[in-house]
Amino acid sequence: MTIQRPAAAPQLSVATPDHRVHRLPSLTGLRFFAAFLVVISHVGTNLLPRVAPDQTFAIRVLYECGAFGVSFFFILSGFVLTWVARDEDSVGRFWRRRFFKIYPNHLVTLLAALLLAAGAGHALSGRDASTTLLLVQSWIPDMKLQYNLWSNTPTWSLACEVLFYLAFPWLLKLLRKIPPARLWVTFAVVYAAIWAVPLVASWMPTSGGVHPGTGQNWLSMWFMTFFPPVRMLEFVLGIVTALIVVNRRWIRLPFAVSLVFPLIPLVAEGSMPDELGFVALTSLPLAFLVAAVASADINGRNGRTWLGSRPLVFLGEISFALYLVHWLVVAYGWIGRSSPAWGARPEPSTWPEILGLAGLTIASSLVLAWLLYTLVERPVMRRWSRPRAARTEGVLTAAPERG
Repeated sequence: MTIQRPAAAPQLSVATPDHRVHRLPSLTGLRFFAAFLVVISHVGTNLLPRVAPDQTFAIRVLYECGAFGVSFFFILSGFVLTWVARDEDSVGRFWRRRFFKIYPNHLVTLLAALLLAAGAGHALSGRDASTTLLLVQSWIPDMKLQYNLWSNTPTWSLACEVLFYLAFPWLLKLLRKIPPARLWVTFAVVYAAIWAVPLVASWMPTSGGVHPGTGQNWLSMWFMTFFPPVRMLEFVLGIVTALIVVNRRWIRLPFAVSLVFPLIPLVAEGSMPDELGFVALTSLPLAFLVAAVASADINGRNGRTWLGSRPLVFLGEISFALYLVHWLVVAYGWIGRSSPAWGARPEPSTWPEILGLAGLTIASSLVLAWLLYTLVERPVMRRWSRPRAARTEGVLTAAPERG
């Protein structure tokens, strides 16, 4: 079975082949910033209370940076996978590439997490380890499972991505049937559905307890934050945004404006009620940012923006590895997140101490991400992401996926 444009949907012919041959290096560079926001969130929320515990607004904004980065990944993933999709690609080959892109890195970092937890004296149950290993933990509304800080906590988002990848061939086939003139209406419908999620979450039963960090009903928070079908709305928004660009329906949003636009809701969320969730305000400007950056690459004289520079493209290439390794450095590194005394009133620290710990943590995370990318992700993708015949004969024409 192939990911095809339906014969009854000739409207996609307006997206001429030369429009799709453009590589989008700026989106690869942009991907680094999505990962780095998550790193900054976890480093900042664990360090800032030590030196400025009364800065609740700043701590809240740092916390939101993590949610912002994950939503960024989901939208960007839908956009990029749609951009590189080709008619001759098969569902099996697509799933194969996604598996070898995601799972080897996940397996290596999970094994590292288990060894580190055992060494630090933290007990991990068989349920915690097995659900994380199989990437199904986000389907289970258990607070202790989702916030198991001694495991590799950020992998909850991979459980969502698994659903996205399984559904993508059929989502793309369905969404390609939409006439180009109605793509913006579709965008509005998906965005309205994202806004409806907090309303649905408000109807969740209160029997699941209260999240201690926000005081919010846990089941409501799980539904808005972790439940894969809900988070797939952002992925779908990315697909629709890509189809808008492919069909030349994108608006002329200045590149500089698109970079500033997402910062407004990011800061505003620091004072917004938790019941609104983390996605409703930011998903639209993030989708606009991705489309504007892609359009800048397509229409730019040099074929790329400063986001597509070699250093940023390199950082974008290792961003998935950075996302997976950084929490292990936060938990078991210099910050001391794995200390049995964690959670008590933090001892006062100085700004030089805090900045030094942050710098060491970020630098170590980048080095480990580079090693994971170089020793695991890149060789595995080269060796196993395509069938032998495709590697030797070069029958696959799609550009390498950057999602």
